[in-house]
Amino acid sequence: MSQTHWIIRVGDGENFKNSRYSFWGVKKGRGKGNIKTIVKKMRENDVIWFLTSKNFGGKMIGVAEYDKFYDRNDEPLIKINTYTNEEQNWNGPDLWDIQINYKNLYITEKQNIQTCIACSATILSYNTFKNRMTVDLVEHYHNFKYYAEPKIFENTI
Repeated sequence: MSQTHWIIRVGDGENFKNSRYSFWGVKKGRGKGNIKTIVKKMRENDVIWFLTSKNFGGKMIGVAEYDKFYDRNDEPLIKINTYTNEEQNWNGPDLWDIQINYKNLYITEKQNIQTCIACSATILSYNTFKNRMTVDLVEHYHNFKYYAEPKIFENTI
């Protein structure tokens, strides 16, 4: 089965870089654009690219394989699968309720893979934007898998 490539915005990327565990958090959102609905479309081993905002370079700073997601709101009493911002080493009180777990993270910041995507969505399908981009993320992903070693997190989930 082929992998679908997704792009997730990570703001300035600082919380992404400071993460202690292998997951990224996004806000749930409301209505038809509900992030949880989008995340449910992701399949295990799909590829996730992490993109900083245009103001912070507009570049891919990481690529990983999707594993699963958890919603903090599904664990109101006892937190088994989710973590607080503090536990993840994130700054700010934002409600990043949807926690997207990944594996095999490759840090891509030094390769300076820049792109500008004119869309305000947090999670984007690469297929929707690939013809408007000057980089081939699928090719980059295969090269990282071949030439690089994934990041090892000191804490495992």
